[in-house]
Amino acid sequence: MVETIKNIKSYGLTASSEDYIEAIYELSDSGSKSVRSTDLAASLGVSKASVTKALKRLKENGLIEQLAYGDISITKKGQEYGQTVLQRHIALRSFLTNVLKIDSAKANEEACKMEHTISQETMDKWIAWLQENGIS
Repeated sequence: MVETIKNIKSYGLTASSEDYIEAIYELSDSGSKSVRSTDLAASLGVSKASVTKALKRLKENGLIEQLAYGDISITKKGQEYGQTVLQRHIALRSFLTNVLKIDSAKANEEACKMEHTISQETMDKWIAWLQENGIS
């Protein structure tokens, strides 16, 4: 697993904004290509208007760049943030499916909720435990 940025909660993003940056990170193949807002809306199951509003917040936080209604490019800071949110999600989902034997769809849903609320200190210890026990 990759190293997380030091304190994800210090950015002050909402759970919804974190879902957007995570989706942009994944859709951009870890930052190697730009993303269209229509693809983002389809991925998250939201309207284009919702995407436009969310992108404004992410742009204000320096996590993405977008020219007027153009493709979305994720910044270095956005890549780090998106990677961290995704890592949290994967670690939590892995624990739920591999250790607690929760159905993968339910585990994915629960991991998405948990990734936004768990403290960085607890998440770091959780990831360390997963690594020590060979669970990924």
